[in-house]
Amino acid sequence: MPRISKNRTDALVIILSIAFVAGMAVALVLFQLWRKHTETMTQGIAYHAAVALCPPFILVASVGGITDSALTLSLTGGTIVFANGSLYAGMAAFAFWAVSSFWPKGLGR
Repeated sequence: MPRISKNRTDALVIILSIAFVAGMAVALVLFQLWRKHTETMTQGIAYHAAVALCPPFILVASVGGITDSALTLSLTGGTIVFANGSLYAGMAAFAFWAVSSFWPKGLGR
């Protein structure tokens, strides 16, 4: 099994951390927008744009509305935020693997 350099592993951890936090931030902003502007964020182009940026945002349709209990909102919000962070980190891991596997080794390394 080939040895992985410490620099490469450190870079992967940094990239995954940044992607996870960025995904959580995007989801948190969308969730707060949904709480403030329920009608706008649950229909039309705003809803489709939110689902494109944050696929777990589709759970908003199953919650119904803001009038649900605080437990329902906190569980839904936590699920959306954590799931989107995980999706962004997974995509970053895939991109890191693709670049490190297929990028020509002689270019700037």
